[in-house]
Amino acid sequence: MKEIENPEKVDEAQPLPGQIKRALFNDYGLRAGWRILIFAVLFRLVFLPLVFAAVRPVRGRIQSAVGDISEALVLICVLLATWIMARIERRSWSDYGLRDRSAPRHFLSGACVGLASLTLMLVAMRAAQDFYFGPQAMRGSALAAAAALSFVGFLIVALLEENLFRGYAFYTLIDGVGFWPAAVVISIVFAAAHVSNPGEAKVGIAAVFAFGMMLAFSIWRTGTLLWGIGFHLLWDYAETFIYGVPDSGFVSPQHLLSAKLTGPAWITGGSVGPEGSWFIFLVLALIALAIHLIYPKRTFRLPAREIKSHPPSTSVTT
Repeated sequence: MKEIENPEKVDEAQPLPGQIKRALFNDYGLRAGWRILIFAVLFRLVFLPLVFAAVRPVRGRIQSAVGDISEALVLICVLLATWIMARIERRSWSDYGLRDRSAPRHFLSGACVGLASLTLMLVAMRAAQDFYFGPQAMRGSALAAAAALSFVGFLIVALLEENLFRGYAFYTLIDGVGFWPAAVVISIVFAAAHVSNPGEAKVGIAAVFAFGMMLAFSIWRTGTLLWGIGFHLLWDYAETFIYGVPDSGFVSPQHLLSAKLTGPAWITGGSVGPEGSWFIFLVLALIALAIHLIYPKRTFRLPAREIKSHPPSTSVTT
């Protein structure tokens, strides 16, 4: 038989167990990219189909009573996937931005900034005669019911988007590439998820990216998702229910005031709403400044991870 020439090259062509191990694991266990992939599979391919299939027989009756429950179902899927990954990593599900000793204070601070910043933006438009708050659209029990349902609905949306985009996936990506590169990647994904919104425009998509970076900055300074959840909730709630202006192109049929945008779209945002205004970038810069002044020091820390020892790769010597 003909001998194999240069047997060392044959060995190099075969992936060694040690190389495979290094591609999959580091000193702390499974690498960040693989963990994010498992999280995505659990969320998108396992829990979403299962949860929506489980509620299909009663979904119609529930939605006729309280409205669309899709966001609530997706939130359940995100939390389930996060819980499974926390079990795999031997952590608590709250380690990904929800462990906060000052949760009420952070939440209320974010909510106040969200309401105040949007209100001041609309007041400035009103002073320029490009916006009118309009008459009250609802009263009595109908107003109270709509206010409560809208609040709960936007709380679910805030919890969903902050946990999905700045929860487990964000924290794990930080573990792999660092905080600010992860913030840029997640903000791009966050903006891409809003492309299909009705009436959306390029300026609005750029603003969503800027929103993502501002919310990441809030995590950098507060160390928690709670500030961003409060901000997200009150910005959307004030925009859609209190003032009745478009929110990324969506106009709610139930709102307190019947606002009117009368100025050019580059000022008012037009069909997109305030996120489509060129002035939104100034507003977001001022919000970032407010975060800097309220929380002057970085408090973000990744949850501690236990170093895991792996058996050394065996080598055959001749």
